[in-house]
Amino acid sequence: MTSIESKRVQYRKYLERAGVIDALSKALIKLYEEQNKPEDAIRFVRKFMCESCPDDAQYDVMKNDLEEAKTHISKLEQELERLRGQIKKSPEEYQELTTEGYKSLMDDEENVSSLLRKYLTPELLEEYMLVTTPAPVDAYLYDCAVSGFEHHDAPVGIFAADADSYDVFNKLFDPIIKDYHGQMDNENDVLQKDPDFGNVDEIENLDPERKYILSARIRVARNIEGLPFFPKLTEKQFIEVEEKVRSATETMDGELVGSYLTMADIDAETQAEMVKRHILFQRGDEKLTTAGCYRFWPTGRGVYHNPAETFLIWVNRQDHVHIMSMAQCGDLGDVYNRLVNGLTELEKTLAFARHPRYGNLTACPTNLGTTLRASVHIRLPLLSKDPDRLIALAEELQLQVRGTDGGELATVEDGVMDISNKRKLGFTEFELVKTLQDGVVALINAEEELEIAGQEG
Repeated sequence: MTSIESKRVQYRKYLERAGVIDALSKALIKLYEEQNKPEDAIRFVRKFMCESCPDDAQYDVMKNDLEEAKTHISKLEQELERLRGQIKKSPEEYQELTTEGYKSLMDDEENVSSLLRKYLTPELLEEYMLVTTPAPVDAYLYDCAVSGFEHHDAPVGIFAADADSYDVFNKLFDPIIKDYHGQMDNENDVLQKDPDFGNVDEIENLDPERKYILSARIRVARNIEGLPFFPKLTEKQFIEVEEKVRSATETMDGELVGSYLTMADIDAETQAEMVKRHILFQRGDEKLTTAGCYRFWPTGRGVYHNPAETFLIWVNRQDHVHIMSMAQCGDLGDVYNRLVNGLTELEKTLAFARHPRYGNLTACPTNLGTTLRASVHIRLPLLSKDPDRLIALAEELQLQVRGTDGGELATVEDGVMDISNKRKLGFTEFELVKTLQDGVVALINAEEELEIAGQEG
C-alpha cells in the first residue's frame, strides 16, 4: 500500500469514528426520499445536518463582522506598538532584562543546542551588557538576543538589529556565523567572496520532458543600506522601505513588469488565496514575533509580481526585500536569468547593506553571504523509499532535502520533495546555483538507475 493509499484509509476511518460518514449518509438518503427535489441540493443537505446553522445571509453578516473585528484588532495592535515605541527603556532596565534572559537560557537543561547559548559566555555578557550600536538605532544586545532568551529551542537564537550589530557585537556574532556556515577553520579576513553571477547561459533546463521536476525557485534577501533591520525599524521606516521598493519597481521592463500591492489594501480572503499560491507571505512564527518582526503589521508590507507570477518581491516579510524568481517546470536557467535581471534593476536605484567580511547582510546570521537559496520541487519516488541513501547522496552533493511542504523529510508525499543548496556563505552565487544544477542532475540519474533496475528485475 502506497503512502497516499494508507492516508486515505486512515482518513476514512477518522471520518467513520467522528460520525461524519453516518451523518452524510442520512442526509443523502433524506434528499433521495424527498418528493420535490430542491434546486439547491447543497443547501438542503447543510440544513438537514445542522438545523441551527446560519443561513447564507446570516453567514455573510457573521463573516463581515469577523473581518471588521480583525481590522479593529490590527489597528489596536498598531496603536499598542506605537505606545511601546514611546516608552524608552533605561540602561538599568536593559541590564535587568538581559540578565534575566541569560539566566533563563542557561538554566534550561533540556534545550542546550542554541548557538546563542554556546557562544554567549558570562564574560561576553558582561562586556556587551550596556553596549549599543551607533545612534540613532542604539540597539542593545538584548534587542538582538531577546528571541533566543525566550525561545530556548531556537537553533541560533539571535538576530542583528542593524548592520552595525555585526561589528559592535562581533565577538558573539562571528563564531555563531562561522559555526553555522561551516567556516570554523577559515582564518581568512574575508569569509564571503565578491558577488559573481557567472555566465547564466551555463545554467540549463534540468528536466525538459517534465518527468521529475515540478517547479524551480531562486530567491535572495536584501536590506537597504542606512536603515535598521526589523528588530529596530520604526513605523515610519517600515513605510519608507515600502516606498523605496515600490519606486524602484517602476523602472522594471520586459517580463519583469508588474504591479505592487500593499498588504493593507488586500482583503483577507484574497490574502489567504495568495498565500496558498505562495505569492504572498503571512505572519505567525513565534520566534520572529518575539524578535519584533511583525510590529505595526500590516503597515509597510506588500508584494510586487509580474502577471505570470514568475518574478516576485516581498517587502518587509523579514528582511527589507525578498526577491524571487520561479517557474512551474525544471528550467533553472530561465529562473536564474530572471532573478539576475530583476536584482540588477533594483540595484540601479537601491543600495543594499553589505559587509566586507560577511557579504550581503541579513537580520538572521544564517542567511547572510550570498543570501541565495535555489531549490526545486522534484518527484523521486524510488529514491524517497530509501531515505538513508537519499540523505547520504544529498550530503555528498552539498544539498539539503526537505519534505513536500518544505518541512521534515518524513513529510514527503508521493515522492515529492524540496531540494536546495545547503551553503550560502563562502561561495559565489553562480557556484551555488551550479551546485544545485549538478546535484539535481545526479539525483535524477540515480532515480533513473533505480527505474531501470526495477524493469530488469
